[in-house]
Amino acid sequence: MFNFKNKSVLITGGSRGIGAATVQLFSDLGANVAFNYLHNEAAAMACKEKTDHNPGETIVYRCDISIHDQVQKFVQFVIEQFGRIDILVNNAGIWKYGAIDIMTEDDWQETLKINLNSVFYFTQSVVVDMKAKNIRGKIINIASTAGQRGEAFHSHYAASKGAIISLTKSLAAELGPSGILVNCVAPGWVHTDMSEEAIKLEGDKICDQIPLQRIPTADEIAGPIVFLASDWASAITGEILNVNSGSVLCG
Repeated sequence: MFNFKNKSVLITGGSRGIGAATVQLFSDLGANVAFNYLHNEAAAMACKEKTDHNPGETIVYRCDISIHDQVQKFVQFVIEQFGRIDILVNNAGIWKYGAIDIMTEDDWQETLKINLNSVFYFTQSVVVDMKAKNIRGKIINIASTAGQRGEAFHSHYAASKGAIISLTKSLAAELGPSGILVNCVAPGWVHTDMSEEAIKLEGDKICDQIPLQRIPTADEIAGPIVFLASDWASAITGEILNVNSGSVLCG
């Protein structure tokens, strides 16, 4: 059930954090994996090197996921290399401070382009090929607790993640008849490069507000992503799987 031999996986933002952990786990389970990076080539290549001993192939590709044309070229390249894409993980995103009274239009647009538009670009490109080849594919989007209950001073981020949740449910209904499953994993705080500085400053306070009183690791998010891509989840679609130590239960 957790053997992904001969399966091809595309993961956005795979050079660090949740993305890197997900790349590693799929590769360890036998999949061919493709992931993108934008700025940090060294981190991307270091991630790839950790998969070199595995039987599947790993592709690293430089792509600005906020640009439609670049996304289409990336997806086409992966299809040419692997022959197909069975699993898409829309993981890449940014999280920046943004009080509403000082947020600029550029701040707002950047967050929506990277966090939300990219999900549309990748999903559309991959679904076209899945349908053409009658692939019973899996699409897993990474949302957030912020998309379910809001997040002060990060309204642009929360808006983008809330939209991803709505998009997930809509596409699950739309693509179900084609055998394509669409689900969401919703982390909260996670030990990653993106959040580590904030965790260092407020870690004890954050943990006090979480039922499990600890912050998950990236590996603990990767596992549920792989579960949703597996045969064990063959009857699950439109689901928002909270993987956040219970923080979604707290205000």
